[in-house]
Amino acid sequence: MNIDQFFKAASYALVTGGFLTLALTGRVDVATCILYSLALIASWFADRPGLRLQISERVANWCVVGYAPFAYLDFRYLSSSWITALIHFVLFVSIFKLFQVKRDRDWVFLYLLAVFEMLLAAGLTIDALFLLLLTGFTLTGLAALQAFEVVRTGRNLRQPLRTVTLSYDGQQARRASRPVRYLLVMTLVMAALIGALSVPTFFLLPRWNTGLLSQTFSEDTAMTGFSDLSIALGSVGNIKSDERTAMRVRVEKPLPPYLHWRGMVMTRFDGREWTRPEANRRVAVRQQNGGYILGERQQRGQVVVQTVYVEPMSTSALFHCGRPVAVSNLRGLAQDSTGTLYRAERGTRLSYTVFSHLDETPVEQLRQDPLRYDAQTRATFLQLPATFDARVTQLAREITANATNGYDRARAIEQHLRTRCAYTLELQRGNEPDPIVDFLFETRRGHCEYFASAMALMCRSLGLAARLAGGYHLGEYNDINNTYIVRQADAHAWVEVYFPQTETWVEFDPTPGAAPAPPTAAAEWLASARRYIEALRMFYIDYVIAYDAQRQRLLAQDVGRTAARYQTSAEVHLYSYRERLRMWLISQAIWIYSAVTGTELFYHLTVLLVLAGILLLMLVGYLLWHRIRRQPRLLFERRWLSWLVPLFRWTLRQDERQSAVLFYDEMAALLSRAGHRRAPHQTPLEFASATGFEEVLTITRAYNQARYGERPDLDSRQIDRALQGLRQRLRQRRSGFRRGFRWLGRS
Repeated sequence: MNIDQFFKAASYALVTGGFLTLALTGRVDVATCILYSLALIASWFADRPGLRLQISERVANWCVVGYAPFAYLDFRYLSSSWITALIHFVLFVSIFKLFQVKRDRDWVFLYLLAVFEMLLAAGLTIDALFLLLLTGFTLTGLAALQAFEVVRTGRNLRQPLRTVTLSYDGQQARRASRPVRYLLVMTLVMAALIGALSVPTFFLLPRWNTGLLSQTFSEDTAMTGFSDLSIALGSVGNIKSDERTAMRVRVEKPLPPYLHWRGMVMTRFDGREWTRPEANRRVAVRQQNGGYILGERQQRGQVVVQTVYVEPMSTSALFHCGRPVAVSNLRGLAQDSTGTLYRAERGTRLSYTVFSHLDETPVEQLRQDPLRYDAQTRATFLQLPATFDARVTQLAREITANATNGYDRARAIEQHLRTRCAYTLELQRGNEPDPIVDFLFETRRGHCEYFASAMALMCRSLGLAARLAGGYHLGEYNDINNTYIVRQADAHAWVEVYFPQTETWVEFDPTPGAAPAPPTAAAEWLASARRYIEALRMFYIDYVIAYDAQRQRLLAQDVGRTAARYQTSAEVHLYSYRERLRMWLISQAIWIYSAVTGTELFYHLTVLLVLAGILLLMLVGYLLWHRIRRQPRLLFERRWLSWLVPLFRWTLRQDERQSAVLFYDEMAALLSRAGHRRAPHQTPLEFASATGFEEVLTITRAYNQARYGERPDLDSRQIDRALQGLRQRLRQRRSGFRRGFRWLGRS
């Protein structure tokens, strides 16, 4: 892959990354995803030299201008959302820019479109997968920008530059011939530096708001669900058909399975719809020390801390379990006379913390309650519709004939509905005009608000103050990070009965639960994988999306406590190591003292010196061996090393070229000692001819053949014999000179 191909691949990867981040939000329909993917692939093959499949810049600009009226129609009639229409417009512009003949500014425009898509997706999703896509987008962005600069600079140069290298290992030559690998390494290094600088900065920067969780385009993406003012028969069934996540709740430990996430309560029923006039009379809760205190009365039961992350919803009710006593991390809290809590933000992502008490009133105490209600309670929670059928009262009396108190009556009605009626989301109507009467006496099939409405009416007909509560089941518990995942399909309605003696609203759930199917091995594996993914998503939400000033302080406190714990542990280990070192030094001092004062000192010193001498000789031998292997000529320049020549010949005999060079170096050293030195202007053959020795010519021819021949055919034995003959002739000449000098001295 050359640099041009790498530039094109990185650029298309960057454009694809921007599109994938938008597709992750779920705001891109399937048809748009398929069409854009096909257009992206087609533009890749169209953007080739020699092909005439690209359009001109003018045609592309006119197509973009012509799309503007269609974008308005898309917003008004097709998408019904300005965000979806904006996504379609951005993808349309990107396609035409990909198909046009591109110049440098067109590539820059495509890069900007991809960055805009990524930023738009950041405001539309809180999925942890976005963090992975953002990491890949950053890497491809860095690679594309570097390749773009290299290609642009190379195209602007008049003459190409050629890099010539003479380095032995060829590192610079490989770098010049493989710029793509160099750019990839630089991309990874730059991404690592950016991450090392940006991650600590993100966690250390001061926070002045409640985190990025509410700073999104959430109002346009709010899920329809519970209404603040009413719950109609059949409305909860419509919510339960939606599998999207409604909220996530982090708790310290699993909650009892009979609890619910309560949002709102309904007090008035007209036969088909529950309403609550109290919702129009909200009272703001005063903030105290950064939080909201909801009651000073001593509560019963254990305290449960719930950190709730709510997706955009059309309701402003605050979801919680148990009886709330305090709320924090929230702006603008209100409460009505029924105890329903309202948040100021509606249609936005939000996180808040609720401190609740789980009421644990003893059952015997509830059974002893005389149920003496005041006038306001009777008027509100004993109200029956104008078209109330007396058969409902008669059925309630028959069900509770054996009950002697209000609590047992409510339990009897709950048990009757659980066992005599069936749960279904596919409603069927009988002949009765009243939907509750039709449910109780004809079909005996329905979903939760039918069960809850029937029980509430039967309780009221028997003089039990009751109301309908709306919210969610607890949902799926993830034990990895102690979090409940609550989906729209977990929407539920149940009944709360009031016991005035203890001022307690007790939950009753008459809806029968479906028997869970036995899980298979594959299902368990998928469930385990999903729990880990949800834990990662929750970590991303907690420390990135909803990271605010309070979480910053908590993180700083955790880091401080962890640092203090590690500091204490390090001090303990350091003290332990210091004591060990002190004891070792004392033992060594005792040993030295005993050796000096005893008779074994000479023996120990002798052994120590012998060992030191052996190690020194081994070190000197290794260094000498290493130097001789790098510079074999040293064997012949130093006479005291000549005894190593046979050893080196033996180690090099497999390589005839090196053997010939070694013989030539030995020959040159012998001739140099005899007074024959090669002049700088002489070639090896000229020098051999000038010496007059046949042995020198033989060794020189072998040397030239070994150095410059393609297929050397050398006879090491012949060269060795020539070298031995040369040594003998030089020795004889030296002996002849000595005899001549002695003869001249005698004469």
